[in-house]
Amino acid sequence: MRSNLSPKWYLDLPIQRKLLLWFAPLLLVTIAITGVYSYNIASNEIVSKMSLEQASSARQAIDHLDYIAQDALDISDYLYLTPEIQVMLKSDPASDSYINNDSILMINRLMVTRPYFQFLTIYSPHFEPIQFNNKGLSSAIPFEEFKEKFDYEGFLKRKKIDEWSIEVPNHSKSIFYGDTKNKLLLTKILKNDLTLKPEGVLILGIDEKDIRRSYAMPSDKTTIIVINSDGRILSDTNGNWIGKLVGELPYFTKPIDLPDQIESTIERSDWVFSHTQSTLTGWHVLVLQPREDLLSQLNRIKWITALILCLTFVMSLIVSWSVASVITKPMKMILSSMKKFQKGDFSQQVSIEGKDEIGQLGTGYNVMVRRISQLIDDVYAFEIKQRQAELKLLQSQINPHFLYNTLNTIAWTAQKNGEHTVAEMIYSLSGIFQISLSQGRDYIELQEEMKLAEHYLFLQKMRYREKLSYELELHPDFATYKIPKLLIQPLIENAIVHGLEPLTDDIGFIQVTIVPSANQPNMIQIEITDNGVGIPANKLKLVQEQIFADVQHQTTGSEGFALQNIMNRIRLFYGADAIMEISSIENFGTRVQLLLPYSKR
Repeated sequence: MRSNLSPKWYLDLPIQRKLLLWFAPLLLVTIAITGVYSYNIASNEIVSKMSLEQASSARQAIDHLDYIAQDALDISDYLYLTPEIQVMLKSDPASDSYINNDSILMINRLMVTRPYFQFLTIYSPHFEPIQFNNKGLSSAIPFEEFKEKFDYEGFLKRKKIDEWSIEVPNHSKSIFYGDTKNKLLLTKILKNDLTLKPEGVLILGIDEKDIRRSYAMPSDKTTIIVINSDGRILSDTNGNWIGKLVGELPYFTKPIDLPDQIESTIERSDWVFSHTQSTLTGWHVLVLQPREDLLSQLNRIKWITALILCLTFVMSLIVSWSVASVITKPMKMILSSMKKFQKGDFSQQVSIEGKDEIGQLGTGYNVMVRRISQLIDDVYAFEIKQRQAELKLLQSQINPHFLYNTLNTIAWTAQKNGEHTVAEMIYSLSGIFQISLSQGRDYIELQEEMKLAEHYLFLQKMRYREKLSYELELHPDFATYKIPKLLIQPLIENAIVHGLEPLTDDIGFIQVTIVPSANQPNMIQIEITDNGVGIPANKLKLVQEQIFADVQHQTTGSEGFALQNIMNRIRLFYGADAIMEISSIENFGTRVQLLLPYSKR
């Protein structure tokens, strides 16, 4: 049994080594947990701080971008409403209209005061393309070529009047000849202010590098990406992803199509990030930094923790060995004295100073040795008294045997003289005495208890003549099951005295059944039912309270005393598993039910 709980080699170790095995690992585990906990706190603080900084950076980037975008929208709206532009939009396409010099100067002033606007171009079938370039390094493609490459007619049919896009120059699709710069384009439909019919488009271009400078961060490990609402990347910190779709970024656990899916799919274990969206343009700004780079400065905590663990292990070995020797030395003294005591030296005593647990153990050992010596002397006196008690018990058994023999002699004489009923009554009375005494046993089999009940009911039937009948039923599986003696007979007597005696005309009936419980497995159901006068509801409640009253508060002389006595007996024998229930209907009868635990043996 002991080897099932702990390894035998551990149980056989001296206490000093056991303390060493417990003390050293305990310190190591404590230091390790402290180090891990400190590392986690520090890492969480750094990540939290960086998350706040990233959120602030994302918000600042959005503010800068919104400022530029709003300025671009304001310029496009201003030009859209300019009378000269409206006159040209309403002109005949065959008239070869040109914008006047005042309008050209006004547009130039707008472009010069905003250096981040690289170019402005207006395409319309009503006039030749109007183009302005701050840097003068390139020229716009003709209107016919623009219509073919950029789906001019399809853009005019859109419900949205303006649109942001990114242009990555290549040989097949570019608005400007010879321009190799990445440009952020605002394309706006120009409408006739009278008919609201689309008559042209205005294209405002911003150098992507100027956009990048507006949100640049000093840290070279932080990446900022600006994404359009359709998932196209407009700008990023290093310029590596411009023009690509957001799904091509290597930061997500699964492929995505739209920037709204960023937060639910980004690999949080590898990246610390912040995501913000502009309410003006719908652009998304994603700020990322590798989590590993943030936590690299915490590696020093790991090495310090490892060093402390090594030093602690060495110190714990020394300290635990010293502490263990202080504890085990007095215990070894007690063990040595105990071995001498086992060999018969009852004069053993140990001298241990102090009042701690070890000192109390030594004092207790000395007291135990003295008491054992005294008990050895008391055992002889006890054995003598026990022998005397056995002699008295043998003498007391003479009287019951004399009583049985005398009753049997009287019954035999009555039988001989033809008094069969009298003989049968004497036999029943003799059986009651014999089973009640049962050679001093406290517990008898159920078949004996039922035999006692049958003898008692027979005598009561003789007493009440034809006014009493009864029925007994014992399940054969419970015949040899042992219960406390005189458990059923008092319940029958209670039913006769309180239930049947008050009857005047009706014939009293008592039924005793012992069967398995239908509702509770492994329980025996003992039920005593009568058709007596029953118990009024208020009195039944009082009887039930008396049944379950504490043993110290028994009320002798009450009608529920017998029930209370039986309840206390079955609780003492079976514990809380035993149950007694009493139910009654006035003028119809009473039922007492006992439920006792039963285990097949």
